[in-house]
Amino acid sequence: MTLDYEPVQEFEAMGLTVPYPDDPFEIRNGPFYCGKNAEGDTVVAIKIGSMQCNSNMVVHGGCLMTLADLAVCYKAIESDPKLRSVTVSLTANFLSPVQEGATLFAYPRVNRRTKRMAFVDVRITDGAFDVFTGSALIRVLSR
Repeated sequence: MTLDYEPVQEFEAMGLTVPYPDDPFEIRNGPFYCGKNAEGDTVVAIKIGSMQCNSNMVVHGGCLMTLADLAVCYKAIESDPKLRSVTVSLTANFLSPVQEGATLFAYPRVNRRTKRMAFVDVRITDGAFDVFTGSALIRVLSR
């Protein structure tokens, strides 16, 4: 079952793709786009619409947490289809509200990786300012 979503041509032009087009939660709350930027860094992106905003018309904190979680999990198992990831903990720092229409980019970075665990930081920016930072402990599992 593939769910419908409007493709974001800006992200597709950057070479980013929807990594899990059959995931109903991520499609309904995104869609989120993953890949590498021109510098070779892992990036996860989303274009903010009214569906991602709360009653104050700023991005819902849960949307930022979902973006961060997807980014750290994606980075923890990047490029290895034999692995899957599960979040053990995710610490969040909300730095600034984000308005509808913004484009957000999450940049995850692995600080340490063992056979079973990954320690990953994430920074989310609106292109001009950091709006969120976090750190996560990710359990890495074989499929």
